[in-house]
Amino acid sequence: MADASFVQGDSRPDLTATLINVATGSPQDLTDCTVNFQMRKSDDKRYTVNAAADIDDDPTTGKVVYSWGANDLSVVGDYIAQFEITFVDLRKQTTNPANSLSVRRQ
Repeated sequence: MADASFVQGDSRPDLTATLINVATGSPQDLTDCTVNFQMRKSDDKRYTVNAAADIDDDPTTGKVVYSWGANDLSVVGDYIAQFEITFVDLRKQTTNPANSLSVRRQ
């Protein structure tokens, strides 16, 4: 069963998440970071979405929002989704475990 389900062609609701610091279990401080939302079909290694997510006005909350692009949910199927954080020192951390999404026909 997917963690979230969407309908083909939709562009709402936005995808929201609170990213957690794996070492502390607290919300990840995203001050001076950038975050990308990445999504790929479960049977493919190429991302169908690899785009910037917005960080909450208070980056210490770990909250991010991804607003779907016009074609992000155009193909029916099962997907793997994750967020990739790039820190100010350019090191990266990817959310783990990844989440599963499904896109169903209208």
